[in-house]
Amino acid sequence: MKTFSALVAIVALVAESSAHYIFPDIILGGVQSSDWQYTRQTNNWQDLNPAQDVTSTDIRCYTSKQSGTAPNVANVAAGSTVTFTVVGNPSSTYHDGVLNVYMAKAPSGTDVSKWDGSGTVWFKIKEIPAVANGVTITFPATNLTTVPVTIPTQVPSGQYLLRVEHIALHAASSYGGAQFYISCAQINVTGGGSGTPGPLVAFPGAYTGNEPGILINIYYPIPTNYVQPGPAVWPAGGSVSFCTCLLFALFVFDSETLLDVQRQAEQRLEQC
Repeated sequence: MKTFSALVAIVALVAESSAHYIFPDIILGGVQSSDWQYTRQTNNWQDLNPAQDVTSTDIRCYTSKQSGTAPNVANVAAGSTVTFTVVGNPSSTYHDGVLNVYMAKAPSGTDVSKWDGSGTVWFKIKEIPAVANGVTITFPATNLTTVPVTIPTQVPSGQYLLRVEHIALHAASSYGGAQFYISCAQINVTGGGSGTPGPLVAFPGAYTGNEPGILINIYYPIPTNYVQPGPAVWPAGGSVSFCTCLLFALFVFDSETLLDVQRQAEQRLEQC
């Protein structure tokens, strides 16, 4: 078994060198933007290499070596969908991992294109976790070519940063091994509601790197469950991601796994 585990680790390292990706543009109303028109150009726009230090400001939008802004702000109606596209080698979220999407509202009177997103201002609006039961672990967020994100109808109108992160876990068995593929789009939400988003977190600060969903060996022993990093999704019950995972499990898992999915769902409901 140790030999098998070592072999898996070698395969993961080989894959690591050739399967990186970025989120350079978005699709609005069926129209795809140009690269970096609304999304902030990331440090890895050429080499595609991920961020890995959760204590660095790069964990926010990964722009420390770039201008830190995008030239335009996209108008997005509350309740509509913004879709991030994946570009890379291959052009998909190739690595086994999980996905989170956050928003942060620019301070009143501040142009989001001039705002760095600092402070305890970020709230999660979508997540796609792994599904594990100790026998198998699967990753519904793997091999996505696009990431559609519905802007909550309850979110107040205004200018926001919309941040997507795919956390690749194939090399996450040691601290700092998890890979963060990040992009921040600049959007202006119109027709919004009167909700109060939360819980709020900061980047850096949301993660320590020691969370069980970030520091994890996904190969051996196979995890008995998976705890998604970050705060609960807002609004409560507003994410379809766990339902997506449940439907995924219905097709590929046995009854014992479905019982584990039910237990995980109950745990997540207790957080709402």
